[in-house]
Amino acid sequence: MVVAIVILAASCASKPAPQVTAPIVRKATKKAEVVEYIETRTDNLVQPIFETGKTGLLGGDADDPAYWIHPTDPSRSLIFGVDKMDGLWVWDFTGKELTHIDPYGKPGNVDVRTGLKLGDRTVDIVALNLRKIKYEVASKIAVYEINPDWTSGEDVLITLTDGERDHNDLQSGTYGFGLYKNPETGSIYAFENASTGPISQYLIEDDGTGEGVKLTHVRDLEYDGSTCEGMVADDELGFFYVGEEDTAIHKYYADPSMPSEKIHSFGFIEDGYSRDREGVALYACSDGAGYILVVDQGDASNDIASIYRIYDRAGDNPLVKTVALRDRDGNPMWDDDGIDACATPVLPLFPNGFVIAHDGANSTYPVYDWRDIAGDDLGFCGE
Repeated sequence: MVVAIVILAASCASKPAPQVTAPIVRKATKKAEVVEYIETRTDNLVQPIFETGKTGLLGGDADDPAYWIHPTDPSRSLIFGVDKMDGLWVWDFTGKELTHIDPYGKPGNVDVRTGLKLGDRTVDIVALNLRKIKYEVASKIAVYEINPDWTSGEDVLITLTDGERDHNDLQSGTYGFGLYKNPETGSIYAFENASTGPISQYLIEDDGTGEGVKLTHVRDLEYDGSTCEGMVADDELGFFYVGEEDTAIHKYYADPSMPSEKIHSFGFIEDGYSRDREGVALYACSDGAGYILVVDQGDASNDIASIYRIYDRAGDNPLVKTVALRDRDGNPMWDDDGIDACATPVLPLFPNGFVIAHDGANSTYPVYDWRDIAGDDLGFCGE
């Protein structure tokens, strides 16, 4: 059997070179036979610049990525990824693994925010919801302080709370998860939902020791939909987006002092969705421009690859582009769950930002140049 692989070179110019569709021969992720896959939904095919190593101590079950940009040296920035069985992984921006953390539970999703007040200092945090805790029936949040002066994997993260601690309970069976920071007050909040419960919002704050955090429930959103997981907050504009997997993306006010009812919905089946709306990410420019990225997971059992629907950040969030991200070998992406996007330059690779995807078939996180995703159709922050 001859395997045809299409390699799409990333452009280093301000605009990427045009890209074309071509047949890909691959071994299906959920079938024994070899199938030929031809992408017919879009002409926009994008190849990663690099990818992280594989998660998992054995098989690997990666799900959701996040990133942290170093405040003075972007080359020392970090990539985070959860493995649903084995914890939190950390890589640098070459894809080199720095550490693996056991949060004393089964992770769900991961997110990052800067400037949490702890005693007389402020710290940046990475947080994840723990769907299950070891040896007990409970769900909790794990929060780690990010050390900007890290020298190795051993000192990159400091535990503020995890599955072994108290005052950090979430709904039993927590599923989706995301963070929000109010730019006026500096308060940082967590959103999460259980598969059969509401979308709840909690304040994350100092537990009084200056070395740990606690959760305080502040409100529930008025959500009556079905299963949702993908979440992202637009801190600057004050909105919170949640992906109801089989229906739409729903928009709410993010601050707990605002009304809790839904503002608007978009991303309906008319946009071409084949199955779940999984990860949701924000490419946010400082002037309020930017885009919302949604993972259309596809359906590997029916030979439909994952694809990305991109919506305008402004107004009623119209669909502006559809993009197919390729894996490291130029093959279609299968069973994609999480996604994250960043408009901050990380030189020299990403002068206009990047997107981190989830490769469900390989349990890795490929990283893409925003210029290749934008092409001639979308804008770049800073221009």
